[in-house]
Formats: sequence, structure tokens, C-alpha cells
Amino acid sequence: MSKDNHKCKGGKDCHEENHLCKIVIRKEFDRIREIVRDAQYYCKHCGRAAHSEANLCKPSRI
Repeated sequence: MSKDNHKCKGGKDCHEENHLCKIVIRKEFDRIREIVRDAQYYCKHCGRAAHSEANLCKPSRI
């Protein structure tokens, strides 16, 4: 899926189970620690950071 065509709105409106916003809502703290370690991307929508762009709604390289 192209980042440009991605329609994710983040937070409770996010429909991607692997996005950080959904993982935070589910309070999966061990998984959050893994995802944010050595962050390479940040989300233009919420400002969260992750190692992989696949875990963010609107990723951009840090």
C-alpha cells in the first residue's frame, strides 16, 4: 500500500492492528517497547515514533 493512498486517521479511527496508535489503546506495553526502540520514523498525524514505517499512520523518516 502506498503511503500517499493511506487513509488511516489514527487513534480510535485507525483500522490497522499493527499501527502504534491501536497498540497503545490496547495497552500492549511490551510490544510498544519493541516498536519504538531505535525509532527511524515518526507519524505526521500523532507524533509517535517507531522503528518501522509499517507501525505508523502517516510515517515520515526522522
